Amino acid sequence: MEILDVSGDIGLRVTATTKEELFVKAACALFSLITDFETIEPLESREIALSADSSEDLMVAWLNELIYNFDVFGFLCKDVTINKLSQRHIKATVKGETFDEEKHKRGFLIKAATYHNLKLVCEPSFSSLEIILDI
Repeated sequence: MEILDVSGDIGLRVTATTKEELFVKAACALFSLITDFETIEPLESREIALSADSSEDLMVAWLNELIYNFDVFGFLCKDVTINKLSQRHIKATVKGETFDEEKHKRGFLIKAATYHNLKLVCEPSFSSLEIILDI
C-alpha cells in the first residue's frame, strides 16, 4: 500500500497479483488508515454481499460498505475471505472487532471512498487500485 498526496483528502495505491487479493488488500489498507492495523484482532465475523454495475462500482461499494460498518457499528476489519467475486458481485467474510478507544489508536476519520481519479486495473496476473478517500 502507498499513501498518495491528495490535497484535503487521502489517496491509496494498492497492487496485487489477483483481483481477489486486491479487494482484500484494499480493505486492509483502509483499516490501516483508521487505526493501527496490528492492534485489530479477528474476534467476530460478518458476511458482506454486494452487487454493482461494474468492477469500479463494486470496489467503491466494497470500501463504502466497510466504512459504513465502522461508522455505524464500530467494526474494524482485520481479515477478509473472498467467497465469491465477479465483475459485478462480491461475497466475503470479514473478521475483526469493535473499536475500543483504550485499545485502538484513532487514525483518519474516513467519510467515503470516491470516484474522483479512480483507477482500477484487473489483469490475469496483476491488479491495481488508485482511489481517493474523503476525510
